[in-house]
Amino acid sequence: MSTADTATAPAARPGWTAYLRWLVPIAFLALVGWLVWRGVDEFDLPEIQRTLLDVPTVPALGVAVLALVAVAFTGLVDVLIARWLGLPIPTGEMLRLAFVANTLANILNLSGAVGSGVRLLGFAARKVELARGAALIGLQVLSLPLGLSVLIIITLALGSRPITPSATTHWVALAVLAGAACYLPAFFVLTTRRRLMRWLPAGRELPPLRLKLALSALSFVDWVLSAAVLYGCLYISGAHVKPGPLLGSFAAAQTLGLLSLIPGGFGVFDGLMLLALSSGGYDNAQVLSGLFLFRIAYYLLPLLAGLYVGSGMLVGQLPGIARAAARLQTHPLFGLLGLPANLLAGFGMRVLAVLTFGAGLLLLASAAIPAVHEHSVVVRANLPLAAVEGSYWLSVLTGVLLLGLGRGIDGRLRVAYNLAQPLLIFAALLAVTKGLHFGEALFLLAIAALLRLRKREFTQRAMSLTSLTTFTWLAGLIVVVCAFFVVGVGMMLGDDSFDLWYFGFGEHSSRIVRGLFAAALGVCGYLVWQSFAVRRPSLKLPDHAELERAREVYREHGGGEFAHLSFMRDKHLFWSGDHRAVVAYGAVRDRLVALGSPCGPEGAIKRAILDFRQFADAQDRAPVFYEVLEPDLSLYHDLGFDLFKLGELATIRLDEFTLAGKRWEDLRQAVNRSVKEQLTFEIVEPPFDTVIMSEIERVSEAWLADKGAHEKSFSLGRFDADYFAWSPLALVRRSGELIAFANVLPPYGPNGTASVDLMRHTDDAPRGTMDYLFARVMQWAKDQGHATFSLGMAPLSNVGDNPYARINERLAALAFQYGGRFYNYQGLRRYKEKFQPEWTGSYLAYPRGLWVPGLLIDIAALVAGGYRRFLSGR
Repeated sequence: MSTADTATAPAARPGWTAYLRWLVPIAFLALVGWLVWRGVDEFDLPEIQRTLLDVPTVPALGVAVLALVAVAFTGLVDVLIARWLGLPIPTGEMLRLAFVANTLANILNLSGAVGSGVRLLGFAARKVELARGAALIGLQVLSLPLGLSVLIIITLALGSRPITPSATTHWVALAVLAGAACYLPAFFVLTTRRRLMRWLPAGRELPPLRLKLALSALSFVDWVLSAAVLYGCLYISGAHVKPGPLLGSFAAAQTLGLLSLIPGGFGVFDGLMLLALSSGGYDNAQVLSGLFLFRIAYYLLPLLAGLYVGSGMLVGQLPGIARAAARLQTHPLFGLLGLPANLLAGFGMRVLAVLTFGAGLLLLASAAIPAVHEHSVVVRANLPLAAVEGSYWLSVLTGVLLLGLGRGIDGRLRVAYNLAQPLLIFAALLAVTKGLHFGEALFLLAIAALLRLRKREFTQRAMSLTSLTTFTWLAGLIVVVCAFFVVGVGMMLGDDSFDLWYFGFGEHSSRIVRGLFAAALGVCGYLVWQSFAVRRPSLKLPDHAELERAREVYREHGGGEFAHLSFMRDKHLFWSGDHRAVVAYGAVRDRLVALGSPCGPEGAIKRAILDFRQFADAQDRAPVFYEVLEPDLSLYHDLGFDLFKLGELATIRLDEFTLAGKRWEDLRQAVNRSVKEQLTFEIVEPPFDTVIMSEIERVSEAWLADKGAHEKSFSLGRFDADYFAWSPLALVRRSGELIAFANVLPPYGPNGTASVDLMRHTDDAPRGTMDYLFARVMQWAKDQGHATFSLGMAPLSNVGDNPYARINERLAALAFQYGGRFYNYQGLRRYKEKFQPEWTGSYLAYPRGLWVPGLLIDIAALVAGGYRRFLSGR
């Protein structure tokens, strides 16, 4: 029974209810904790250990099998609804999908959408129509509480009241049960209202009475099986509770557990059951042992089985699922689910990361809890003291390392997997040699086996060491180790005969304090290992030979608008797996920013984009393509990228260029004025002599000083002798003195576009000098037989200029309209518009979920030459 899913509706509503998802669980836990503290006298930890050790093996295995059957039985609800909706999924596949969804949903809630989200993943993978898939999810969520309501009605009718410690809590429990009992008639009434069931597929009739009766019966059996598992766990622990009072208490505790919005009612259900059974005269140790076994049997073991059964089911579907979630946005049920598609696509791996962390937690917990006397006698009879002491110390060290490796498993780090696998197996051996803890050893081996099933998914080579995720995992490690230290120090202070160097089978205080040194060593060792083992590899700038190789690709297949900027050598070059396409990119923070689309043959572009994305993913970086043009947008969309319009690129067909007519009036006047100003123009080819280089350096420095600017990079050219050596220079002289220059960007490929990049002039250059330079460069390009000439970008032009645009683009439109004091957006557009160019949209392609303003700030810092120069303005 997927208890988490029943909380879906109230947990996913926006606005102030988002705070309730945190406040309600905290309030329930605080209230239950206060009631347990007042109502339960003491907790005898050694007695609980003794009770668990005395649990018979064969009956325990029988309860575990019953628990797996109970969780699998819940999938019949999915099967029944799927048959009614006509979903083209075989029964076996539906049961498998439901089992995986329910086992994951029972452990973690994720805003109540885990079970629903996993089902949607499976439906999308099998190309099930979204409307019918959403209908199954909605009806399944509504059906699960039906059985609990039926169970409550039957227990109340039979007089099986919940066990309560006082008259007040008795009446509160009855009120809760009465309210929950009303769910059954409410379901039968409300599901007859078409307005409330509008999320059903178009043309689908309302659920018939026969279906609702069948769902109620299945749900009832499901809840009874869950109660039977709890009864079995309590019975083999020694708490022989009568079925009647147990069902009443179980129903009340489960109802409040659902209302708490906590996955599986963890803490709330357990505390209420402990309070009820303790007040009924049952032994605390036996009750706690039974509840512990219930959590293991009904939650943890099915989770491990679900991860095994669903191995590979939840991975590799992200692009399809993201598109499915986008289409589902308009569906009425989507608001209830609040589907975190990006998170769910790798949810199985995240659970394995939590289990790896849990393995470390288990090792430290078992080291902190003293062994019962009877167990110490058995250990003394079977193991030498040196093996016990060494295993204890090493298990603490191994536990700390596994705590830290949880982050690497979450990040799919290959090096973390390679270390976690042998550590888990080694820890399992230590669990046996330190105290014959066979259950602990089996749990560790199970996690190692599950990791082995997902071996191929550990493809990452590095991860961010400064991300919030890394700090969160590190905080968890520190908290657990600090708790272990508190226990260790408490043991030392509470033992009058404490001797650090005393070694003995039953001397727990000395052993745990020695374990503190192992824990400290483990933390230091892990931090040192993390600093070196998962660091991102250094990115090398291309040498001259690699740039020549790239230029051959540009010349043969075209280089787009930005290929020539590769020769500034401030960008790295990434070659696709088949070495046919190349991507020029820069790195800033955890972004790899490609300038334009990959260059290469048309058939290799798609592979280059995917290879670049995998290259970035392997380093835990975000791949971003900056200034991709309209013809390529469908390719990026199909590969799972979101798009943000940056502006428009202006290009001119050179066969239309002439100095005659109104369109070219400004350029014609500048050319005519050049005669009077004694201006001359020339194109010089590399290599350039020292005289020319010194002249253009003088002009460049004068221009920078006059503008109060500094050199840019990445998508803008800068003064660099090596960069200029790759293309011609356009020079304008006045009476022989150089007053303006520009480096010409040659067109690459059969349909390449010529342009200019770095354009600078002295402050005393005559008005119209740059128009004159533009006119002459375009005439030269036309004479060379080139087809088009680029005037460059008009940033934010035609961005967010309609009421349906995204919020980020509408903010960009405001910047275009009112940001003239910072950048002349509109003036630049008007200047280029007078040449009547062809406008082509330029876009930012980025992985879904990234914050666009943050990306734009990162790119601005990259263009500025780094965050230090970006923030200082120098």
